[in-house]
Amino acid sequence: MKNIKIGIVQLTPGWQIILEQIGVNFRQLSKDNQIDPAEYSLLVINSVEFNLDLLQEWFKINGAVLWESDAYCQLYNFPKNKKRIKYIIPKAKFRHLGIIDFYCDFHYPCDNSLYIEDRKLGIAQKENMTCLPFKLDDLILNTSVMRKRFYANRTELPSEQVSRVSKGKIRKLVQQIIEDLHHKQNLPFVHKWFFPRDARSVFILRVDTDFCSKDDANELLRICKKHNINGSWFLDTESDIRLSDTYSKFTTQELGLHCDVHLVFNELEQNMDNLNSGLAKLQKHNIIPEGFVAPFGQWNSSLGQALEDLDFNYSSEFAIDYDDLPFYPYFNNHFSRVLQIPIHPISIGRLRRSHFSENEMLQYYMDFVKEKSKFGEPVIIYHHPHHKHFDIFDKIFQFVNSENFENMSMKEFSKWWVERYELNAEFQYINNKLSVKNESENVFVRISTKDGYTISQEKDIQIDRINLKPYLKPFMKRDLNRIRKFHWRDLLYNYESRKSKKVFK
Repeated sequence: MKNIKIGIVQLTPGWQIILEQIGVNFRQLSKDNQIDPAEYSLLVINSVEFNLDLLQEWFKINGAVLWESDAYCQLYNFPKNKKRIKYIIPKAKFRHLGIIDFYCDFHYPCDNSLYIEDRKLGIAQKENMTCLPFKLDDLILNTSVMRKRFYANRTELPSEQVSRVSKGKIRKLVQQIIEDLHHKQNLPFVHKWFFPRDARSVFILRVDTDFCSKDDANELLRICKKHNINGSWFLDTESDIRLSDTYSKFTTQELGLHCDVHLVFNELEQNMDNLNSGLAKLQKHNIIPEGFVAPFGQWNSSLGQALEDLDFNYSSEFAIDYDDLPFYPYFNNHFSRVLQIPIHPISIGRLRRSHFSENEMLQYYMDFVKEKSKFGEPVIIYHHPHHKHFDIFDKIFQFVNSENFENMSMKEFSKWWVERYELNAEFQYINNKLSVKNESENVFVRISTKDGYTISQEKDIQIDRINLKPYLKPFMKRDLNRIRKFHWRDLLYNYESRKSKKVFK
């Protein structure tokens, strides 16, 4: 019998975020590092506080290990080469991830027995062992921001100020390595699925209402109702008339808080004042929000603390992460109680600023929706109704419904994710049979083998009898390098961004 479970030497915040997002069963190893061979299917060694004699016993049973290179080099006394990495475009089996932004130091072990499959990524392998060249926490806990351009099949590209590090792609990279290490042991890899039941994906529409007129708000609402889209509207509370005459009547849509003053401040007290002012205006109209999205997608620890102090259930800011799964941010030496829901950061406004035609705008979003759903990732986009282009969303909603997406509001998705997060699922494997301990009817599991994968709610599964879906072949978009090359428009957009934030001071 073998538990499909990860044992980790040091459960640091970055590793905890990643493992919880993936939905694996995991536990920090005891201080004496004693390892029951049946208890774990993989060890993560990210600290020198580990007994190498015990590790040799683990290798004797062909146990698999995922290393961080610093721990590997120190424990085995290997020198290492250091290199500063901005971004990498992987090849081989990781090429479908596209550009991965790291902006950190890589450490490469000087060990000739290791095989490097992808020279650019520098991920070293040997038998049932893989070594990451970076410290995961340096990446996942990074909160710096930069302007990035996003891929489209045209010359001028849209851009936005977002998280400097590609946290979602790093999470996918780590998951793929963990899966491979299970498959090398002829074990299935099992984790909690990312969406309710066996949904292929979820579709979420976020609406930011700053500068929005009554007519524009009602037109977008009409299209949402036409296609039964339950959107999440985040209200700018500057106009009491719009709150009373418009948004208080939106009974079929989720209503959250965007801002009172359209700014994010560096000081906790200023953020608290802004949020409290907005909450008071919403409550006057019997609107009790559970979620918040910040102006300009900004995030800092002061805002994070204010949201926590005011008992918001979730927020969504692409300055801390984008195109990723939900997680609880770690700051000020603790995990927040406010769930972060990353979204795709490019809005119609950014496409329009980059001179997209309406057909090109529609194609951009259709390509995004198809790609995300193909790889089992949430599709979360946002719009400012004052940017109009309602026909584009009419067509997006029509496509989403035709493909049987699970449409959810951010509130609904956050509640489901909390249920998933709190679910202590266990997976045991023996004689080609998988036993799943899972007390939820809404959280299914994904089972992957060398030959394919399936989504299941069954409790006892004969692995060689399940119908497996094939893995998609990795592919790479052309000319990806151009989205990280300097372009003079980036300077212009950064200037415009600074100027727009000063208007409200």
